[in-house]
Amino acid sequence: MERGTEEAAERRRVRLAVIGLGMIGKVHAQFASRLDECELAAVCDTDRSREKFSQELKTAFYTDYRVMLEREALDGVIVALPNEAHESAGSACVERGVHLFVEKPIAPTVEAAARLIERAAKNRVQLLVGHHRRFNPLVEAARQIIRGGELGSLLGVSVLCGFYKPAEYFIAGPWRKEKGGGPVLLNLIHEIDTLRYLCGEITRVYAEVSHKGRNFPVEDTVSVSLRFENDTVASMLLTDTAPSQWAYECTTGENLFFYQTKENCCHFFGTEASLDFPGLNKVYYADPNRRGWQHPLSIRKTGVSTANSYQRQLAHFCRVVSGEESPRTSGIDGQRTLIAIEAVLTSGQTRQPVLLEP
Repeated sequence: MERGTEEAAERRRVRLAVIGLGMIGKVHAQFASRLDECELAAVCDTDRSREKFSQELKTAFYTDYRVMLEREALDGVIVALPNEAHESAGSACVERGVHLFVEKPIAPTVEAAARLIERAAKNRVQLLVGHHRRFNPLVEAARQIIRGGELGSLLGVSVLCGFYKPAEYFIAGPWRKEKGGGPVLLNLIHEIDTLRYLCGEITRVYAEVSHKGRNFPVEDTVSVSLRFENDTVASMLLTDTAPSQWAYECTTGENLFFYQTKENCCHFFGTEASLDFPGLNKVYYADPNRRGWQHPLSIRKTGVSTANSYQRQLAHFCRVVSGEESPRTSGIDGQRTLIAIEAVLTSGQTRQPVLLEP
C-alpha cells in the first residue's frame, strides 16, 4: 500500500467510486485501492466481464451507476466514461451531493460543460477535471521556470506529438472512430491544457486537420497555430498514425505502457533563454556581454524527482473532497481548455482562424 502523510492517515478516509473501467478508469481504480487517503467503495461498468477486475480490488461492482449512487455512501466519484456520457453521469453524481472528478474533456461540448458546472455549483460540490499532466513534477518545474521569468519574455513554443495507435485500440473502442472520439478531443486536449497551464490563456487558433492516415470519420492528424494573451505564439503537430519518438507519452516516462525514448517533445523560446521538455535543459548565454549567434551557449539541466501524476492527482482530489484544497483544474478551467479544442475543430472545418474571448 502507498503511504501518505501522517496527517492523511489520521483523517477519515474519503469513500470513492469509479464509473467506467476502460483503460484510464482502471488506472484510477487501482490507485484508489492503494492510497491511504481514500477507500475504493465501488466500481461501475456496463460490461459484466469487468466484475473480475473489481474482485481483484476487493470492491463492490455495479452495472448501473444510478443504483450504485443510491446504495453506496460516497464522498466522491471518478467518471471515466466515453466523452458523450460525462454530462449525464457527472450530473447524477453532483445532484446527489457527491464531489466529482471527471476525466477530460469535462464534457463533449462547451454547452454541456456549462450545465455540469452550474449543477455542481448549485449542489455545492467540488468539480475537478482530469488533466493529470498538471501534477507531473516535470510540468510543475517547467511552469516554475517559465512563469518565474528564467527564460525572459516567452516568445514561442514548438510541440510535437506523434504516435501510432494500433488496430486493437479501435476494436476495443469503436466510438474512437466516430465524431468526438478522435485525437483532437482525446490527445490534443492534453497538449492544449498543458500549454495553457504553462503559458497562459489562448486568444487565437488556426488549424489544419487531415483524415489521410486512417480515413475515419474523425481526424488522425492536425497542425495548429496558437496565439496567447501575452502575444506568445506556438505551433503544434499531432498525429496518431505514424511511428514516432516525439510525444509526451513516450518522452516523460509517465506511463510505462508506452515505449520510452530520450527525446524532447516541446521547446520553449524566450528572450533570455530557451528550454526543452521533458529534458528541462535551459540554453542561455552565460556572459551577458557576449550575446549573439557567434558566441558559445551554456546549458543547465534542472533536476526533478519523478512521481506518478495519476497518483498525485487522485491524492489531490481526496484533499479537495476533504475541503483542504481547491481543484487545480476547476470546471471553468476545464471548460476553457474545451473552448480552445472546439476552436481547433471549428478552424479545421472552416479553414479560418478562430478568436477566443478573454
